[in-house]
Amino acid sequence: MIFLLGLLLLLAPCHSAADGPRVIFAQIGNSVTLPRKMWEKEDKIYVNWYFEKNILISRNPTSSSSKPVDGRFSLSPDSSLIISTVDKSDFGIFKCEQHHLMDTTADTYILYEVTMSTPPPLLVGSSLDLSCEIALEGLKLVRDIRWLGPDNTSYKGSSNSNKHTLKVTKVSSIHSGKWTCAVLYGSRTLNAKTDVIIVDLDSSPPDPIYTSDSSINFPIPCSLSSKISWPIVNATGVTGGSWHFTPLKTSESSLHLLKLQLGPSPAWKFPNGTPNSLMETELKNDELSVKISKVSINDRGNYTCRLEFGSRTLSRSVQVEVLQVTSSESKVIYEGNTVNLTCTLGHHMTPDLEVNWIPPRGSSLLNRSPPPLTMLSIPHVSVKDSGRWTCVLKKNATQLTSATISLKIEKAPVNIWLVVAILGGLLAFILLAVITVFIIRRQRQVTRYRCRKGKVCCCKTPKPKGFYKT
Repeated sequence: MIFLLGLLLLLAPCHSAADGPRVIFAQIGNSVTLPRKMWEKEDKIYVNWYFEKNILISRNPTSSSSKPVDGRFSLSPDSSLIISTVDKSDFGIFKCEQHHLMDTTADTYILYEVTMSTPPPLLVGSSLDLSCEIALEGLKLVRDIRWLGPDNTSYKGSSNSNKHTLKVTKVSSIHSGKWTCAVLYGSRTLNAKTDVIIVDLDSSPPDPIYTSDSSINFPIPCSLSSKISWPIVNATGVTGGSWHFTPLKTSESSLHLLKLQLGPSPAWKFPNGTPNSLMETELKNDELSVKISKVSINDRGNYTCRLEFGSRTLSRSVQVEVLQVTSSESKVIYEGNTVNLTCTLGHHMTPDLEVNWIPPRGSSLLNRSPPPLTMLSIPHVSVKDSGRWTCVLKKNATQLTSATISLKIEKAPVNIWLVVAILGGLLAFILLAVITVFIIRRQRQVTRYRCRKGKVCCCKTPKPKGFYKT
């Protein structure tokens, strides 16, 4: 009897249900999770998820695998339903059934849609208009709506029924990126997102860019502030562009070096087909940079990149400084001369810049650490000082660029006419000495001959005849 009573109690089903459907908000294209309500009988539970009475996925406690009917649906470790990419057809009623032996519980969910507008690409300085629309059926459950920009800055919008709007005037590159409409309801928050693209140029470098007069293919930077493609730039109404150059000498006028060719593919081209210091370049992605084919001191100055959009023009300027080393002597230098090397930018250097000299191997100055001056004096140069002398330009111990000069030092050549003159003078001196010696000896011989021929002795001071006996 007791056995039959226990069997009847076991077979008698026990049903429970939630008080009402649980509301979940989602955005098309994003993921969403429908959390399973925990049951007191957590061991060996069978879980079935339904959408509009159609089975979506189930989990058997004796098997770790789940069986979805659509690849977008999966179960979390606690058997909550995950929709990886929400589709328009997913908004509706979901049901989660849990079974334990003969006991069953069911929970219902309603998935409501939140839509955000996607504005077209905007030119910097334009106005941005965004909207966040919530399904009317779930609006009464919404506690608050907040707007967040790409930099996590909060913005205050306005609402009209189930539609919330936001207007931002004079947008800049900081407004480019993902905007969030945070919908707060119950204990949950839906972050609906949309992408905003602001077309602008990257900021100009705060400092000049440095190179040397021996550089090849030196790049001058210019790029769009957002990683966007040219079809998007075209959508904002670009009509042209150019590169201009203003030389270091302000008295000279600006030169038009390159113009933007929009079709069939965007590229920088020579305006009149006449080559100049810059190189023609095809544009790729967001890069507008160009290159100087071979740098010279004539390339010192300001380079301006421009994009034209009808009546508006975006421009950025880059100052290029060219370092050069000059010598006070000609290309061939003779030993013993004094050589002055000058490291220059073509104008007076600012106090935060310094130069270091690197002599060639074998130079007498290699172990003496040349002073950090823009002019280096090398007294009494020798053949060992031949080679590459390098001037390194630094700012706050950071190397900016370097320039070199090659010195060729030779022994001083011998002047053949000077040698002939010296030899001639030497021979004349020897000949004169020989003649002088010959004359002196001849004179002595004559004197001796006269003394032997006379009647008196030869004295230095002979006396008159008759004073001495013969």
